[in-house]
Amino acid sequence: MDIERLLRELAEGSALEPFRALIEPLQEHDRTRRSDLVRTLKTYFAAGANASEAADRLFLHRNSMLYRLERIQKLTGLDLKDDRVALALQLGLLATERGERDATEHP
Repeated sequence: MDIERLLRELAEGSALEPFRALIEPLQEHDRTRRSDLVRTLKTYFAAGANASEAADRLFLHRNSMLYRLERIQKLTGLDLKDDRVALALQLGLLATERGERDATEHP
């Protein structure tokens, strides 16, 4: 199976729109506070939900990474340790990536 194609097709449809709302508090926080929580969450998932690996990728101290993850949980009201929550957040990130691509393609 071509996973990339499946994800691209999913992201191009409207099925992920409800998941976008999960990421909006992080986007708003990033906008108002010039923080980097969305990027932190993307990196965390890209590192297989390994906080130490994500911290290394972001050139952060592990404690800073853990603080950011706590902040993400507080802002979203979700527990990152729950597999279903992690999946929902990843789908939200996929939806926001699509929105970002659309915004750059259609000024």
